[in-house]
Amino acid sequence: MSGNKIGKRIVGVLSILIAAASAALADDLPAQTIKPAGTTVLFAQTMDWFDPTHFVVGRWDGTLSLFRTPKAGEWGPMVTQAMALPSGQGVEMVAAVDGSTIVSSDGRESLAVWRRDGAADAEQDFELVANLPYDPTYGPANSGLITEVDGAKLLVTGHESGAVIYWQQGPDGGFSILRHINVASPNAPSNPWQLHNVRGLALWNDTTVVTGSEDGDLVGLSVRDGSELFRVRYNEKAQRGINNISVLGNWLLVVNCAVGSADKNLWLFDLSSGTPVLSDAENLALDLSRSQVFNFDADLVAGADGPMFFSSTEEGLLWVGGIEGGQLIVTGITKSSPEGGSVVDVAPGGNLVAVATYALRLFEVR
Repeated sequence: MSGNKIGKRIVGVLSILIAAASAALADDLPAQTIKPAGTTVLFAQTMDWFDPTHFVVGRWDGTLSLFRTPKAGEWGPMVTQAMALPSGQGVEMVAAVDGSTIVSSDGRESLAVWRRDGAADAEQDFELVANLPYDPTYGPANSGLITEVDGAKLLVTGHESGAVIYWQQGPDGGFSILRHINVASPNAPSNPWQLHNVRGLALWNDTTVVTGSEDGDLVGLSVRDGSELFRVRYNEKAQRGINNISVLGNWLLVVNCAVGSADKNLWLFDLSSGTPVLSDAENLALDLSRSQVFNFDADLVAGADGPMFFSSTEEGLLWVGGIEGGQLIVTGITKSSPEGGSVVDVAPGGNLVAVATYALRLFEVR
């Protein structure tokens, strides 16, 4: 046998012995597991634009992320800043007061005020400047909007207990409680968990704050004095409450979770008579075998040919459509996320729609 063949045989035997020894050693070692230290981007819960090119997203991990629209040569929204709530709890509400001030939820008994100096295009960082305490029995702020009364900014927040708080902005830019209103339904909630969270707030005709709650009631409140103008159950047979609402002109759009194939998860109401009158309803779902289909959010926007809507569902889909003759007409479906519903918000001017789940997407309004 040649030396070359002997050398190859020795190498082969050594390889077998090394493999056997390695296998024996592996059997003696404890099993190793690799676990992620955390998620890079958690599920988005709320969003608001604070000028035509910048918006803020609040997430369940207690962080606020600020974005701007892409410039030439860039792809996708660009992160400009990230902040964390002092409470460390999830962000359930964020409302842009103006281009320099943002108010967010901050736990069960306060709001956080974030402010920056300078113009929006300078992109200075926002800083936490104030904490706005309130009665902890109201619970976390689930929704918010900004309007004006007699030239002064008015912040309206909806809460877990069914409370709505009006906050007045003073000359120094600070906020104080003007009044609080209980919009919780006097009737049994349209959910099995006795929930009254005010998930939706919208402004109608600059005179009326419309609330949509998990107890199923749509309530109209006077902007000026908070008096109740109307109260309607969005669906007397509903088994789930309202997740969000949107108003454009005299149209009111309501989203919810549809239970069973006969239920609907998108409802259109006409406000022209002064109270919501049902005009149409649709069930936005591809898989009709599901026991329920969650519609997470929707926004109405003025399109070139009339009112348009963007709505996101738990199938990870963004639905686009319009209103024709008082009917909801679906015109397109886009995959917006691998799973879960997205937060939807239209930019000032109505030319862009931001959609946030884990990642972010921008859609042009055509």
